[in-house]
Amino acid sequence: MTRAVVAALVVWSAAFPAADPGLVSRDVYLMGTRAVLTTHGGTRDEGLARLESALAVLEDAERELSTWRADSPMSALNQQPVGAPWQMTGRLCRLFADLDDWQAVTDRAFDPMIGRLTDAWAIHDGGRLPRAADRLTARSTSGLDLLSVDRQQCTLTRRAEVTIDVGAFGKGEALDRVEAALGDWPWMIDLGGQVSVHGDGPDGAAWPVTMAHPWRRDQPFLRIRMREGSLSTSGGSERDLTVNGVRVGHILDPRTGQPAPFHGSVTVWHRRALAADVLSTALYVMGPRDGLRWAEARGFSVCYLMAGRGGAVHVAATPAFRRLILPDGRPAGTRD
Repeated sequence: MTRAVVAALVVWSAAFPAADPGLVSRDVYLMGTRAVLTTHGGTRDEGLARLESALAVLEDAERELSTWRADSPMSALNQQPVGAPWQMTGRLCRLFADLDDWQAVTDRAFDPMIGRLTDAWAIHDGGRLPRAADRLTARSTSGLDLLSVDRQQCTLTRRAEVTIDVGAFGKGEALDRVEAALGDWPWMIDLGGQVSVHGDGPDGAAWPVTMAHPWRRDQPFLRIRMREGSLSTSGGSERDLTVNGVRVGHILDPRTGQPAPFHGSVTVWHRRALAADVLSTALYVMGPRDGLRWAEARGFSVCYLMAGRGGAVHVAATPAFRRLILPDGRPAGTRD
């Protein structure tokens, strides 16, 4: 499974008390990225067993949602004959109902059925500047509106050769499944650009998380603390492509069929990981001017990082997000 966002969140691990005997971590590679799983409480063996359970949930989600696996349900959906209903499990039925709702809420700034557009621009294969005819064909076979969702019968029907790209929701869905499986134990998972937490951190306070610089992902930028929910970042940075001297942003605007023009990053906190995942992509597509207005009207926790004067980073956040930032968590010289 791939994801069309830069890994722009890092665990502030230096804040974890090394003397905590119940603190355990796993560092693995799955869903096309590095994942760091951490928990504490109880014995070391109990903590390791919890992480093993969380890892099993993530692996199961990858088997179900990855379009890179020929035997996954998502690959089966992409190959389903046009006009023939495709039967979903109850879990996928709930997921597609959520995706359908989010597409409507964001006025199509989020749309998972853009596999044809992704292929036309070769987003996962080095980039391409498609011919006008190819762009037109890809747009005509993209969009959730070309997929009939029957929530009562739990079926999907492709009305054209439309295909799914899970990059804007797969990791969020997987992280929500982990929360449902682990119960009330405290934990944090950093899944390559999206962090989810539950409960207190090892020092009894909230979990510490650092947002990276929008163009230098290995450089810490903003520090926040979380006791619940998920933080998801979408951005360009190292994942954007250059084709014949032309920048091709790897996050596509489903409404235009073109790469989103924004060049910066946007981070979203939401109680549900799926919502944070979806919204970070949708708000990147909207861009800071429209996205901030849209997010503030709905009370969402959103932070844009973008280029300011003289190479400075301009920080634009909704009131709900500003409450997450630590008082000393901003580098000197940043501007609102």
